Amino acid sequence: MRWFAYNGDADGICSMVQWGLIHGIDGHRITGVKRDIELLKRLNPREGDEIIVMDISLARNHEEAKEFANLGFDITWFDHHLAGEKIEGLNANIDTSSNVCTAKLVEKFLGKSSDWAEVALHGDGLSLHSTKPELKELGELLNYNGYGADLGDLHFHPDELMQLCLEAKNPQTFLQSPAFRALKEGFESDISKANQIEKKDGYFLLPNESWARRVVGVMAHRINEESEGPHVIAIDKGNTLQISLRGRNGIGELCAKFGGGGRATAGGIDNLPKSEITDLMNEVNSRRSA
Repeated sequence: MRWFAYNGDADGICSMVQWGLIHGIDGHRITGVKRDIELLKRLNPREGDEIIVMDISLARNHEEAKEFANLGFDITWFDHHLAGEKIEGLNANIDTSSNVCTAKLVEKFLGKSSDWAEVALHGDGLSLHSTKPELKELGELLNYNGYGADLGDLHFHPDELMQLCLEAKNPQTFLQSPAFRALKEGFESDISKANQIEKKDGYFLLPNESWARRVVGVMAHRINEESEGPHVIAIDKGNTLQISLRGRNGIGELCAKFGGGGRATAGGIDNLPKSEITDLMNEVNSRRSA
C-alpha cells in the first residue's frame, strides 16, 4: 500500500498529477490547506507500505520521517523547501535552488516532460523560469485554492481538485472545465478586494476574513513580480499576524528566524506576535537596502 503526503497548493497538486498519470494514485492520500505542513503525523503505515511525499518541508516533518526511515519504510521525498539534517535510508529528491519547484523535480525523476510542471512554476511565483506563459493563470488559480485557515475557506478540497486535474490529463483540457471557471470567478472577486489594500509601515495588512486568507498567496507573488523585495503581506489575527514573505532569495531562512519557514523565494510565519513585527520589518528593510 502506498501513502501519499502532498501539499494542497499548485506545486503539490501538479506533482501528484504527474505521478498519477504514470503510476496511478491508489492508496492513502493525505493533504490539506497550503500551510498544513506537518502531514507525516497523520500517516499510519504498516509493514511493507511505501511513503511518497511531495512539496512538504522535510525539516518540518523531520522527527516523523526519521522514525519511519528507522523502521525500514521505503520513503521517496520530493521537495524544494528547507530539509534539515540528512536522514539515512530516505530517498531524497530535494533541491532548494530559487528556480526550481517540486513538480520540476518530479518531472526529472519520471523522465517525462509535462505541462503540469510549467503550471506549478507559475503557481509558485516562478514564472520567469517557465516556457509556457499561457499557463500562468491556471498556476495562480490552483495555488489560490490552497490558501485558507482551514478546508472550509477553500473552493475545492485539494484532493478533489487534484483528481479533477488528473481526469483532465493535461492543463489545456482543465482550462475548459467548470472547476476552472469556478476558481476564476472566486479569484476575481477576492483579488478586487485585495487591490484596495494600501501598504502601511512597509507592509500590507489584510483583515482575518476568508477572502483575504484565500488570496494572500497570489497577491504576494504578484507584488513580488513588481520589484525585488522582500515583500511582506500580513493577516491580522488579533494578538498575532500571519505573515507571507516573498523575495528573490533567502526568504525561507529569514522566516525561520521568526519561527516560520519556506524556500528561497517564498516563506511564511503562521503566528508572529505583534510585538515582533518591528524586528521583522527591521530585518526586511536591511535586506531591501543591501
